[in-house]
Amino acid sequence: MLKIIICAVVVTIVGLFIMNRISVSKTEPTISYVEESISTDVNGNVKVTISGEVIHPGTYSLSSQATLADLIALAGGISEDADVNSYTPGLIINGHTSFYISKINGEAKACTVEKIEKININTATESELLTILSSSQAKALVAYRQENGRFTSIEDIMKVSGIGEKTFANVKDSISLQ
Repeated sequence: MLKIIICAVVVTIVGLFIMNRISVSKTEPTISYVEESISTDVNGNVKVTISGEVIHPGTYSLSSQATLADLIALAGGISEDADVNSYTPGLIINGHTSFYISKINGEAKACTVEKIEKININTATESELLTILSSSQAKALVAYRQENGRFTSIEDIMKVSGIGEKTFANVKDSISLQ
């Protein structure tokens, strides 16, 4: 009987020890944050860094109420490669600690609307059709139109001898009925 009690006590102690280890490992890790402070000089001015397309990149001391234009002026101005649309000169420095003036990326890639001239297959001459069809296809289209009258849909050109689905797929965006 004494052996059973000793075994029960040992198992209990080992169990408590194991349970204690498990609960310790499940504790949440602590996360600490380091807050960056704005560097100021003896006059209370903020230190701000400017880089990129300025004449003299570096760190300058300005009033926190100064603007980005003031900082650019201290840096000697912008270079001829600077993209003037990439920054706001009137931005107040306040809590900002660094600025980057980007380079012009070349030609603007804006969407433009271009009028696409389509060929009217009901009125086009053979020479006008040569811009989208081969000579034999253009002749066949004009002959078909003379024999059968006007096309009622652009898909009707596939009824012309020598013009199939492949040709239609290539020209469908270039033709119209009017």
